[in-house]
Amino acid sequence: MTGVALRFFGCTAAMPLAAWLLPGVHAAEMAQAWMAGLLLALLYLLLRPLLKLLLSPFNCLTFGLVGLLLDAGFVLLADRWMDGFAVDGFLWALAASLMTNFLREGAGMLAGKKR
Repeated sequence: MTGVALRFFGCTAAMPLAAWLLPGVHAAEMAQAWMAGLLLALLYLLLRPLLKLLLSPFNCLTFGLVGLLLDAGFVLLADRWMDGFAVDGFLWALAASLMTNFLREGAGMLAGKKR
């Protein structure tokens, strides 16, 4: 259970970090970046497993590229739903999603359990 909580926190913390480090990810205030991170973490927790299951044949055929597109789509969805949070384009959303995945998995490794 701690692995899920740490992954959730890593995903939530990724958006403020992305807004600070990546010039194509903007937040009017850090509160909006944290809220976008929370929304993204909820999307990752609730929708991502179902969509990855549905898209797994395509993911196998493209060697995981569909998973990257799905994660970038979640960042763009958070951009659309959140006021005060903006992503300049698909490539910046892809960079933010890669940062999110690295932080998520790094936080999961801190729990010490393998999935």
